[in-house]
Amino acid sequence: MTTPRRRFLSFLGGAVLARALRAEDDLFSGTPAPDDPLELLHSRRLTFSGGEPLITVRVLEGRQQIVFSSNGPLEALARSASGGMETVVAGGGPGRWTLQLLEGSPGAGASWVELEQLRYDDKQGVQRAREEWAAKGIAVRVATVGEAYGIAGHAVDTRRYAILAEGDATEPGARRQAQELQGRFGTRVQIRREIAVRPQARIELRDPRGNSAGIGESAIELRADSGIAVEQVEYGMGYSFHGYETRTYPGRLFATVDASGSLALVAAVGMERLVKGVVPSEIFARAHLEALKAQAVTARGEVLAKIGARHLGDPYLLCAEQHCQVYKGVAAEEASTGAAVDATRGEALFAERNGQSRLVDSVYSAVCGGYTEDNDAVWGGPADPSLRGRPDFDPGAPGMDAFRDGIGEALVSRFVHLNPVPSYCASSGYANPEKVRWQRAFAQREVDQLCAPLGVGTVQVLAVEGRGVSGRARALRVAGSRATARVYGELPIRRLFRNLNSGMFVIERSGAGWTFIGGGWGHGSGMCQTGAIGRAERGASYRDILGWYYSGAAPIRIY
Repeated sequence: MTTPRRRFLSFLGGAVLARALRAEDDLFSGTPAPDDPLELLHSRRLTFSGGEPLITVRVLEGRQQIVFSSNGPLEALARSASGGMETVVAGGGPGRWTLQLLEGSPGAGASWVELEQLRYDDKQGVQRAREEWAAKGIAVRVATVGEAYGIAGHAVDTRRYAILAEGDATEPGARRQAQELQGRFGTRVQIRREIAVRPQARIELRDPRGNSAGIGESAIELRADSGIAVEQVEYGMGYSFHGYETRTYPGRLFATVDASGSLALVAAVGMERLVKGVVPSEIFARAHLEALKAQAVTARGEVLAKIGARHLGDPYLLCAEQHCQVYKGVAAEEASTGAAVDATRGEALFAERNGQSRLVDSVYSAVCGGYTEDNDAVWGGPADPSLRGRPDFDPGAPGMDAFRDGIGEALVSRFVHLNPVPSYCASSGYANPEKVRWQRAFAQREVDQLCAPLGVGTVQVLAVEGRGVSGRARALRVAGSRATARVYGELPIRRLFRNLNSGMFVIERSGAGWTFIGGGWGHGSGMCQTGAIGRAERGASYRDILGWYYSGAAPIRIY
């Protein structure tokens, strides 16, 4: 039964529905989840449980059958046709249990290919996107995704513009179009769904002997305090390390139906437990505690920043892959990173903007190479005052005075040839010299082959046109025997040449080919993770670290 104290953060058209709160009217007082699990799974709003946000994360989907085992007594509740939950297993024993899809039907509504997302204040970017996709022969429409809400007197605004390809609005049509666009442009795209009628399914739970334990209408909840091990969990989709493995998740999972009408499994995880699984997947678990604390704060903020802006139409808020944040379940947890999460419980980065405390988009990358980058140089759009490129070395470091205020075209060659470079990321105990400074050589035939989709013919010139404050390339001119083309954006340039380590590079002709000489690993904006470790090793606190990499921002506890 719904309790009088149940509350959700409420929205209408992306704006907060405000109401006065008494001092004792605490939004974080252990609000239970909805009685009908489908309300929890399909909600785009934060639900609070046990004094912290409850996050729904995809474990797997697109299945007809799922096999799992519990590490202790299992409890299972099946959803009835009325939406209530009934216990079908109490104190279930060990062994391999099975979830079987008996029948399923996809949801009804519109499906579109999402080409890209832009910041909500990037009006010029929307017009640019329209023009650029039109030049490629793709008609687009613009939608707003995400939410704006308040937490403990601070603002979280996840709203973004989604650029959608016009199509027939059907799920099969969107999937075909996505495959075509990815083939033509080599761009990873997403499917955005506007669900009018939710998908439905009948799901059967079978015990280790194969006997039916219960049937749920679109949902079965599984509970095991000691964890649930799920077989054949897919990971690394779209990457070279793609594979399947058994993963164990903390005690609460929901078997449900995905947008296509197939079987899905979703973990409902408290924010702090989720971050304990995320942090060791994102940074060295044995690193200095202050660096781990900084990573915990940024990871928590990144979860908050994605709520309501990802996986619309799916029965979960976030996936467990690079698209959101990597979450491998219980096996990824480490005592060291767990201690860092506990020490920063409920903290995320906020900065004052126009008289209001607002959540900072706390992005991070592995190795900055000696200088971080402005957000607009990496992704375009308006400049974020908290994401300004900054040197990752002491101002008085010998020979570095010339680079203190930035690395333009005139200095970038000199900078990437500094080896070693006296940066925090290079001096960290976890530094990899091959990531701080690197080279990649390509024969002429390789370059011609890689640039063939541009239609330029035999490549004669590769020239960077425009660089960010760290020297990272913003555009690349490719001139050939037939035509000249330009590639815009740090990531598209890196992908064109088999995933270069970063956009901080110069290009030199080398005999019958080309050599990229560069520094750093990753996009370079926000916190340099290896640099954070180097700073911590020299005595910096996690607050010092975050204050340096995110100008004007500070960690604030919000629950």
